[in-house]
Amino acid sequence: MGEKLDPLIPESSLQDFGSCDYLRQKSSADFGVDSTRLAHAVVITGGIACGKSSVCQILQKRGFSVVCADKIAHAVLEECADELACAFGERIVTRQNLAPNPSCGDFGEVGYHTKDSGRIDRGALGEIVFGSATKRKLLESITHPRIYEEILRQARMLESSMESKDSGLDSLESGESVGWYFLDIPLFFEGGARYDVYHVVCVSAPESLQIARLQSRNSLSYEQARARIAAQMPLAEKIARSTYVIENNGTIEELEQKVKAMLKSLESRLNLVRNV
Repeated sequence: MGEKLDPLIPESSLQDFGSCDYLRQKSSADFGVDSTRLAHAVVITGGIACGKSSVCQILQKRGFSVVCADKIAHAVLEECADELACAFGERIVTRQNLAPNPSCGDFGEVGYHTKDSGRIDRGALGEIVFGSATKRKLLESITHPRIYEEILRQARMLESSMESKDSGLDSLESGESVGWYFLDIPLFFEGGARYDVYHVVCVSAPESLQIARLQSRNSLSYEQARARIAAQMPLAEKIARSTYVIENNGTIEELEQKVKAMLKSLESRLNLVRNV
């Protein structure tokens, strides 16, 4: 474990696993990151239904820029509709004027080809990939390179903007005056932690709360919710590899206070990082 936290930060909600030296050592040895260092970026990650989106909404309200991997992923799914239909079957796409294509359908389902644009039925696709590691890896091989490149493109734009502003860290009241931004990447570690950043914030919650949220939010059965949690890296491993942990097990007001505490802790450390 790293240095002791500011007393304002409850140990139960925010854990510090070391200074920037920890992540710098881990990045080159274990993570296989991109060579582009994102000095102003902080990654938000965590388990499914732990509240990453809520944390990011709080950050955006405070004026910070957030690059959302899920939004990018949704756009990429639509861009890859034909390719995904070939791999997983046309039932995952809603569109018209279909023509059978026997060369498609990697898993024995009839594939189709059409010039008509379609929309991905994410629920149907989720049922397929969450039930099979092989199919999940195929989906990732199609979408992850595109998602990665778009996240990196947006991050580089924000890096350039902040470098040109030469922002200080003298205020937490406005994201404009604080020199960092956030990358909302739920599968950051599963994807090999390819972005070279100094800080990773893991949003966590008890598994029972994750299941309850998934059942309510996604209308899943208990077994389906457990399967989606099991498909990800164990939350304990994400916590161990992160620099900060926010435990989201209370009210939105409590979460806002935990985010504020995390920002105050980051304030001193990012000044150190930039001068290394």
